Amino acid sequence: MITTSQSRSLRPVLALTLLASLIPLCVTPVLPLTDFYAHIARYYILANLPDSAILQQNYEAAWQLLPNLGLDVLGTGVMKVLPPLLGAKLIAGLIIAAPFAGILYLSRVLHGHLSVLTVFLAGLVAYNHILIWGFSNFLLGLGVLLGATGYWIAAQDRPVRQLTITACLGLLLFFIHGLAFALWGLLLGMVELSLALRSGYPGPSVLMRKAARLALIAVAPAVIFLQTKTASGGVATPVSNLLAHAEQGTLWARLSTEAYLRVDGFLRVAESTWRTFDWGFGLLLWGVLIGGLITGIWRIDRRMKLAVALCGLLILIIPPNLFGVGHLSERIPLLMLALLAASLSLNPSARLRSQQTAVAVIAGLFLLRNLMLTVGWYQDGKIYASYLEALNLHDTRSLGAGAYVEDAKDSWVFKPSCRPLSFLMIFNGTAVPTFANPTQQPLRIVGSLAGVQGAVQQIALETNHTLPSAAAVLSKAKADTIVVCSKESFPPEIQGFNILASTAPWALYQRSASK
Repeated sequence: MITTSQSRSLRPVLALTLLASLIPLCVTPVLPLTDFYAHIARYYILANLPDSAILQQNYEAAWQLLPNLGLDVLGTGVMKVLPPLLGAKLIAGLIIAAPFAGILYLSRVLHGHLSVLTVFLAGLVAYNHILIWGFSNFLLGLGVLLGATGYWIAAQDRPVRQLTITACLGLLLFFIHGLAFALWGLLLGMVELSLALRSGYPGPSVLMRKAARLALIAVAPAVIFLQTKTASGGVATPVSNLLAHAEQGTLWARLSTEAYLRVDGFLRVAESTWRTFDWGFGLLLWGVLIGGLITGIWRIDRRMKLAVALCGLLILIIPPNLFGVGHLSERIPLLMLALLAASLSLNPSARLRSQQTAVAVIAGLFLLRNLMLTVGWYQDGKIYASYLEALNLHDTRSLGAGAYVEDAKDSWVFKPSCRPLSFLMIFNGTAVPTFANPTQQPLRIVGSLAGVQGAVQQIALETNHTLPSAAAVLSKAKADTIVVCSKESFPPEIQGFNILASTAPWALYQRSASK
């Protein structure tokens, strides 16, 4: 089964992988993904805005051409026909399945068949560090990126069809996620260079012709992008940030922080939400992948070698943010792992026992990670169940917000499971701050909620806040209900607020003076 190319023999492996990948979605009513429910809240608002006076007082639709519209269009449609929590599960399933399917398709193109190794590696990619962050559009874009790369390679002998269909795929990818489109362009360049080098050093005319064909794919997206408000973010932002740190005498501190974040993102690429476990798991995973290449147990398809090498370089040099997109250095390791998952194959000259052992280790890593993920999400599910019950029992009134003070003080305290709590209030009829920057999303926050949003941003940026001081800031902004997460077993009393409900680690406070 490990070395066969027969699809029938792969069916039990594929079925096992899909089953193991679905289980985490089923053990919790809400997924512990940091930003995911902020996006779900926006889709819900856009879907229900025309029919809700409360929403109209606090939000305005801002539909326009943007490079990250893919899931806003799809998610808004989903929220019109499904209950929000069920719709969120469906969207989560899509962004988990997209990279998985993209890897399988690209691998099929590269090798002519699928393998057990590819299936288990794709399963490892399905749940990842970027998913825990909840970056939905990027994950959908990653799946399209991999599939579009596969089509470009598959259609090499049909240049007109290749260029036409790939240009359409590129435009689609641009509207799903602009960064994914830019990375895809770089990868296609590496693929074309690899093909050109296949029979020796190509002449300048060959390289120019290939570059011109790739440029044609980028013409329409580039013209559209320059017309969008997103372009105002520019490439100058990371440079100006770096200069500001240098002027303040904190350049080296910032560089050391960036180095740590890059190592952290690299090791936690296939995350389970248990930080210490994930570091050890990452060392083992990358050790097995790199060790297998060094010892010749498996090999990278020659067409993808330069693309994988480019990812390694980008991990080191890419700025932390660009055009309003953050955590760039944490996204590249995922792209690198996805490319390896699609392009790795067992070396026929390696000993069969070595092949079997290596694939068994990858399979074991996949099952272990999913087991840890399922256990962690099951525990978080109990927290969400009690919170949803509290929302159903209490009137959370007009304006709500989250105050996660401990996260701002110490990143090691940060728990992704706390972040969705504030956004869930929107389904209870309470307006909450969410991602609503018209330069990046088709939504704008207005009215009284704009003041609450400013207060939330202030609390997140200032590390000296205590829970009472954060509540005071939100009270001044007229927030009715706030949710907090704390390591304290018993939530403290806060002047001017009543405790509606509490189940560790969350507590729901309501402003006494609100009407």
